[in-house]
Amino acid sequence: MSMLMRYSWLQAIACSIVLGAGQLYASVPDSLYLPREEFRYADNPRYTFLGGTPKRETQFDLWPTVGMSAAYLGMVGYLHYNQANAWWSDNRGSFHVVEDIEYARGLDKCGHFFSGFVTSTVCSDLLMEAGASQQMATLAGAGMGLVYMTYVEVMDGFASNWGFSPSDAIANTAGVAFFVAQSYAPVLQNFTPRWSYIPTSLTGDADINIRPKTFIDDYNGTTFWLACNVNNLLPTSVDGYWPDWLMVSVGYGIRNYAINDAQGQPVGVTRRFLIGLDYDWVKILPESSIGFVNYLRQFLNYVRLPGPTLEVGDQGTSFGLVYPFAIVVRF
Repeated sequence: MSMLMRYSWLQAIACSIVLGAGQLYASVPDSLYLPREEFRYADNPRYTFLGGTPKRETQFDLWPTVGMSAAYLGMVGYLHYNQANAWWSDNRGSFHVVEDIEYARGLDKCGHFFSGFVTSTVCSDLLMEAGASQQMATLAGAGMGLVYMTYVEVMDGFASNWGFSPSDAIANTAGVAFFVAQSYAPVLQNFTPRWSYIPTSLTGDADINIRPKTFIDDYNGTTFWLACNVNNLLPTSVDGYWPDWLMVSVGYGIRNYAINDAQGQPVGVTRRFLIGLDYDWVKILPESSIGFVNYLRQFLNYVRLPGPTLEVGDQGTSFGLVYPFAIVVRF
């Protein structure tokens, strides 16, 4: 079952609201916090939920911690209820394993990797806002994300229409591991997982017709990317010729997922491999005096917006000026 964006956006919104209302530790001396130049992601400043930096040493504050706990438990409770009704209700059975590595031509596994990465990031930011040091927040946030996603996979194992998927669990773990690795090998921060979604009704592609469409596995409109900070990887002798805000992303997507033709036969899923220009929004958008706005500005770097893209796939080669919208030049 897809983990695509099941909870990352809700988690970010819920946690920021609760923590924003409960942040009562502004009187702690600034010397207890990392200076901005020591809290960075690649060559960008990094922000916690409310735009600050983490403490040098873990020292949890009462009300932010209460807010963090309430937000996390509330999120877990809500998502359990939502997923129980959408995926697990009325079809329970004994625990079983179903390997679905070919599901959606592998795009589902990209979704699990991305979810593992982003969920760990959000949990880590949440912990730092409550008073955890960067190192503790990295490890504990990764653990929080992995525990929840593993719980979902186990619940899938009791759903008669699904099953525990080892490849899903591996992809979840890989996304979490990549998040942790970026902290210990900073060069990896020049590679950022990204996600894009545009409904097929806006792009001219065929839409799901086998069953009702749900956002979390509308794979015909979904693409997963890995964005590269090119400027940081160029030799110093030439990096001045490359704009520091301009990135390059490689992506993977599919078409014709869950689609039957007029005779009721599956059309057949086709793959698309992509490479395109991308943008570093922390460099493009000006810094705000409102801390949470800076966090949102930072979070935009996990989304790939439409832009110039070369596509090579089962349906041929084409160039889209504002991929995935249907303004293309085919070769």
